[in-house]
Amino acid sequence: MAKPPSTHPLPARRLVEFERASDRTLIAFAVGPDRAVYALHALGAYAPGRPPPAYRVRAWLDGQCLLDTRIDDEPHMLYALQPLGADLLLLSVPPGKSVGAANGRVYSREGRRLRELILGHGIEHLQTTLKGAIWTAYFDEGVFGDDPVSAHGLAAWDALGESTYRFHPDLAGLDHICDCYALNVADDRETWAYYYTQFPLVLLRDRRILRYWNVPIAGAHAFAVRREHALFTGGYEQRDTLTLLRLGENAHCDLLARFRPCDEDGEALSADRFHGRADALYFHAAGGIWAVGVDEALAASY
Repeated sequence: MAKPPSTHPLPARRLVEFERASDRTLIAFAVGPDRAVYALHALGAYAPGRPPPAYRVRAWLDGQCLLDTRIDDEPHMLYALQPLGADLLLLSVPPGKSVGAANGRVYSREGRRLRELILGHGIEHLQTTLKGAIWTAYFDEGVFGDDPVSAHGLAAWDALGESTYRFHPDLAGLDHICDCYALNVADDRETWAYYYTQFPLVLLRDRRILRYWNVPIAGAHAFAVRREHALFTGGYEQRDTLTLLRLGENAHCDLLARFRPCDEDGEALSADRFHGRADALYFHAAGGIWAVGVDEALAASY
């Protein structure tokens, strides 16, 4: 049996540093199709599952703050966000988590509510594209619930909330989605998904399954992809470890290297949440948002 590779430090880039404030709680962060980093904070007293007095939404690109807006009078708990064209799309938890309830909240960048969307029950991941497509991936509560869209595990919508795609495992060797652990919408044509139970990495191009690979990691929650390489977060075990894979033929993956992300001084960074977008992994650690790319991992593996 081959000896597993040792773990090496992988320097990450700090993209955003949050100021310390006792009245702000980070609820979610995400990366848009323009590679801007978006953050959703609760303002004032906050208790999980209960809407705070207000929300603050900000975005940064290349070190510059592009957006800083406040959302007041939102009656539902918000938990995810993405840009949607010139607007913002936020996910909410409707009262009682009722199936068929409007859970997409579209706001202007000035904080004005514009419309509501019904995007399926039990959404785990949300990503949008430059052309305004919305991709949603679902955890097991949605897949095995009563919502016919969520039952597919992965779906796409237009900017008005009309369903445009539902996942079908129509390639030999693939099973249905029980729980979509990770989603990466690289651009308007290319979408990647990784799901339970067998944890394949599936490539969809123009909303058709093109290929898949059997990933030797179970339970990862984010990944980045560039050409024939993928960088995965840790699975059920070794959660702070990143794994670099080569995507080969016949659904096979080769494990190339394992890394522990660190800051510019070599100090290990312990991330509490990750987001994968195109060829980079983004994560929250040490009071800010950091990024590592597939190319950087490749360079560090030699």
